[in-house]
Amino acid sequence: MENSRTYKPEKASFKDYLHIFKGIKLPWLFIILIFAATIATTVISLFVTYFTGDAVDASGDVPAGQLVSFALGYIALAACSAGTSIFSGVASERINLGLRKKLWSRIIYTKQSCYDKDGGESLVSRVTTDCDYASKLLTVIVSLCSVIVSLVIYIRQMYVLNFKLANYIMILVPFSILIGWIYAKLKFLIAQKTQAMLSRSTTYLVERTNSLAFIKTAGTQETEVQLGKENFRRQYEMQIKTGLMTALYASLQTLYNIVSILIPFVVGAGLVSAGVLTAGEVVTFYGISGTVGVYFTNVIDEVGTVRQANGALARVIKTLELPFEKVDEGISMDEPDNDIRFEDVTFSYGDKNTLCNVTCSVPKHKVTAVIGSNGSGKTTMFRLIERLYEPDSGSIRFGDKDVSEFSLNAWRRTFAVVAQDSPLLEGTIRENICYGCERDVSEEELIKAAKQAQIYDYICTLPDGFESMVSSGGTNFSGGQRQCLAIARAIMNSPDYLLLDEVTSSLDAKSEKAVMEALEELMKDRTTIVIAHSLSAIKNADYVIVLKDGRVESCGTPESILEMTDNYLSKIMNRKHE
Repeated sequence: MENSRTYKPEKASFKDYLHIFKGIKLPWLFIILIFAATIATTVISLFVTYFTGDAVDASGDVPAGQLVSFALGYIALAACSAGTSIFSGVASERINLGLRKKLWSRIIYTKQSCYDKDGGESLVSRVTTDCDYASKLLTVIVSLCSVIVSLVIYIRQMYVLNFKLANYIMILVPFSILIGWIYAKLKFLIAQKTQAMLSRSTTYLVERTNSLAFIKTAGTQETEVQLGKENFRRQYEMQIKTGLMTALYASLQTLYNIVSILIPFVVGAGLVSAGVLTAGEVVTFYGISGTVGVYFTNVIDEVGTVRQANGALARVIKTLELPFEKVDEGISMDEPDNDIRFEDVTFSYGDKNTLCNVTCSVPKHKVTAVIGSNGSGKTTMFRLIERLYEPDSGSIRFGDKDVSEFSLNAWRRTFAVVAQDSPLLEGTIRENICYGCERDVSEEELIKAAKQAQIYDYICTLPDGFESMVSSGGTNFSGGQRQCLAIARAIMNSPDYLLLDEVTSSLDAKSEKAVMEALEELMKDRTTIVIAHSLSAIKNADYVIVLKDGRVESCGTPESILEMTDNYLSKIMNRKHE
């Protein structure tokens, strides 16, 4: 777990922060209403303040019409305040909604290599938590602009009332700016670290809860409890720092308010004695200067909030800048079935090559088995065929074309993948079998696919049949049942090419028999590539590719490879006959 003391906040320019709103439909009507309601509040407040001063000078003899205006002014003030709150709330949620949609779309289309580096848990926190600061950034900027306009109006009125008194009040401005700068800086730094801490905590908790069975069997529950406590302790420390900073700011704000009260009344008392001002004008000036103090405080707070929002959105910006897949660029797959050829392909996830100068073919309408020991590059070859990654060098060709010429969507829709851990999504059995199918599926087609996948009889035993719910990850089904559902999904999508990645390696003998029967039905008349360790999985292969340490050790028909002595298939075959 990364220590929070070594954390370095991510940075981006303010222009970058504003750029996140590109492509989002901003609620301009509500933004304008926020600004208008804030300015209206300023004007009405000024009217109320002047009325208070006039009432003092009138010694209680206030005309009824002015009292009515005063009451209406307060009603309008309450309406404007409520309006500002409502408009800000609606605008905030609309902005958050727009950014979440934009961010989720970018995450879904992010290149697999970027996803592998970042991880799903961290990306989830960016959508669920970090996005909340987007609305703060924009609505606070709007509020800041309206506060500055209001501040100008009030300062002007101070100078209209008395130049000398106004100058005394303005002495507080440098003090306010200094406090504001310190507060904004601290708020920014603490917000950066707090968001990073929350992101790491979310990542940790999601990862560990998804691996509870592993933790239990490993006997590391107490270790994980202690790690969780350490996470919470660091989060607690950051929250305490935030609270202390807020308390310090509140203390300085109180001090500022006291000074802003003393100046009008102490200096104003002398001006009243000299006949320069009336008592009512001093009261009016105090009301205005007090509001100026509040507005200066608001400016400080808003600047700090903007800095805080900026800091929290740094990772959102980074996510939006990740390279993404352009799935519709390229030609369609209006091509006859053809061989898939690797030509001098090299690929690495990091510094060490996983595949090195691989040259081999996957013949059309044949079953090709890709075998090799763990780490030989079998799964990487599949990922390159699926175009989750691109070769570092060399090319993968389909007939006479490089596969990169085809659009990703067109290419991937010709394949169906059934893997050892084929995912099932939370939803109904029907939704899982039909997932990815771009046409309306009839009940007859659904039943036929389930029967071919050897899962129909089991579905019929469930009270809700095809409407039965599948839990997240399919944990309410056995391993064999999950594989049969994945095979039914592949059948429903009617692919031209199949990729089977050790689909029976973790199954018992009974489940393996059912899955193999389903696979035989699925493999009919389709080009199939099988990753396997066991002989039973490759006994029907027409062609075999043997990988060793990321290189092709040999390839050809099973019979031709068995004649060789130094290859993986020969060794496991010989062990079988010993």
